[in-house]
Amino acid sequence: MLTLVLSCAEKGGTSDKEATDLNDFKSYHLDLNLPKESFVDMIESVELMQFEEADESLLSAIRKINRLDDGFVFHTDKKMGTNEHMTIYFFDENGNFKNKINRQGQGPEEYRSIESLWIENGLVAVYSMPKSMIYRYTPEGEFVDSRKLPNQLRVGDIRPYKDGYIAEMNYLPINDTSYYKFAKLDKDLKLEKAFLKYNKVPNGMMMPINYSTVIPYQDGAQLFRVYSDTVYAYINEKFAPLVHFDFKEDWFWADKPESTSEDLQKVETENKAWVIGMVIGQKYIYADALIGYSHWEYFLIDRMNGKVKRMGMPKGKSVNEEFLYLGWEKDRLMFSVTTADVPNILSALDENQINYREGTTLEKIESSENPLVMWVKFKELRK
Repeated sequence: MLTLVLSCAEKGGTSDKEATDLNDFKSYHLDLNLPKESFVDMIESVELMQFEEADESLLSAIRKINRLDDGFVFHTDKKMGTNEHMTIYFFDENGNFKNKINRQGQGPEEYRSIESLWIENGLVAVYSMPKSMIYRYTPEGEFVDSRKLPNQLRVGDIRPYKDGYIAEMNYLPINDTSYYKFAKLDKDLKLEKAFLKYNKVPNGMMMPINYSTVIPYQDGAQLFRVYSDTVYAYINEKFAPLVHFDFKEDWFWADKPESTSEDLQKVETENKAWVIGMVIGQKYIYADALIGYSHWEYFLIDRMNGKVKRMGMPKGKSVNEEFLYLGWEKDRLMFSVTTADVPNILSALDENQINYREGTTLEKIESSENPLVMWVKFKELRK
């Protein structure tokens, strides 16, 4: 279950009324006792796009995706008995399969794993943690170059920022002695700045995370930490808290400054929120929280007026595992949805609320096992 999650970091901030800019630090109360409102009832419209199902493009769940000018690039979850999760797939803007590359291996031009994936100057960049290497390939899979992070650095997630990089440390030390949550690297991958030093050395629980913890945001990045309730932003060379999720007494880590293995044994009995996932758009924030080991809670937050809605998600055959948010595109939220979940959603909508991308039809969706992308535009939030 831990491999399904990502999260954030500290506390504090101004109230919603005091903040005058969306990048002012805001705190939102996520009340687990709010009445649930149907996710489907909150939808204004949806657009569906099927990923082409061919012999070369049989896909499992998609948790990270990169938008290209003419389509999408991503890799998928690990699937038992395959190395699909080590394959990088390219699709066009209508979901048609273009090509795939797989350079997994032990050689000098090959990655051992994919922790981070992005497009850099037209090349596919892969960060692989075991050797602390960034590899670059052409979209056709030809090796271009590789660079190793300095010996004192081994990061959890990393993304380019202007002429350098932003990294999340995932409990890993700098220079074997100092522990920080985030770091700024220059173009040569040398440490420039480090942020949020631990008061004491964490217990070394490096967490496997299938969601990105460094995500492009405006001209910078959103930064998250596991087992934390605050999102940070790095914009215009400034590091600052951006959003705090306030669960009040229902937040498991409130009196636990550093997580330990002993704490994780208490998660089930206390049954509180302890892991947060979120994606921040210009108007809305979509957030979910894992409650103990029992279930997820879902929230939609209006950044303009501070309204918070607790959502009841559709109950498809696989929705608890594979109804996954991928990011905002302007005012629409992208989800990766399985074909098993689509009928429950569409049956509750009117025909004029449903749009299909070119080449996608309901008949194709029903006959395919590949996940699809669903863009959701939400109605205005009202109290």
